[in-house]
Amino acid sequence: MMEQLGKHSARVKELRRRVRDRRPGEVVVDGRRLVADLVRWGMPLRELYLEAGVDPDPKVVDAAGAVWVVDPKVLSGFAPTRHPQGVLAVVDEPPIRQWPGTSGVALYLDGIQDPGNVGAIIRCAAALGGSAVMLSPSSADPFHPTSVRGSAGAVFRLPIEREAALTGAVERVSLGSGEVWASGNSGQPIDVWRPTEPTLLLLGAEGAGVSGPALEASQGTVVVPLDRGVESLNVAVAAGILLQHLRS
Repeated sequence: MMEQLGKHSARVKELRRRVRDRRPGEVVVDGRRLVADLVRWGMPLRELYLEAGVDPDPKVVDAAGAVWVVDPKVLSGFAPTRHPQGVLAVVDEPPIRQWPGTSGVALYLDGIQDPGNVGAIIRCAAALGGSAVMLSPSSADPFHPTSVRGSAGAVFRLPIEREAALTGAVERVSLGSGEVWASGNSGQPIDVWRPTEPTLLLLGAEGAGVSGPALEASQGTVVVPLDRGVESLNVAVAAGILLQHLRS
């Protein structure tokens, strides 16, 4: 049964706070297709909020523990993304799945604070053979609504480690006789770069780059040569190029 919510209801006020400040253990997901994908992957929805007038997918409604209908202006007023699609859900945060560091390629995000970039990197990792994504304590929340939408739901399908200590990640790779490399603006050209797996690839924010301690922990830096005076790539684009190179 669907319950109508008015703009002054206590639940609407509470939901607005939860969208702004994520509660531990839950994730707010925005978007008709993304919510439908979660249901298709077998994820139950704790709560489902529908814009009045939206024709909901019966399977999505059936997967929800509770369903509410909200005035379009009210929902768009606190929807976490710029272009809300009239469907918002609350789901459980997935349990932590730690990368063992015995094989494959994992990404370590070093101080990447833009949730859109974090989501895009996670999407690239899922699509291009990445084994896991680890995030430094100073990186954006991978379960921020913008990160979730930018990842196209990949945050629910790939091992994600939040607030991961760099020393612990490097130690895992060392125990597995692997290598740690950093992406940079100078270093070994990508066309001759073939690191030993397990591989930990360090990515820094555009502009700031990988931090000093992270560089010291790496075997070296790998660079994607650029033309036409372009000085740098968006970090998610660089991640995609490096991952595709490693699986080619």
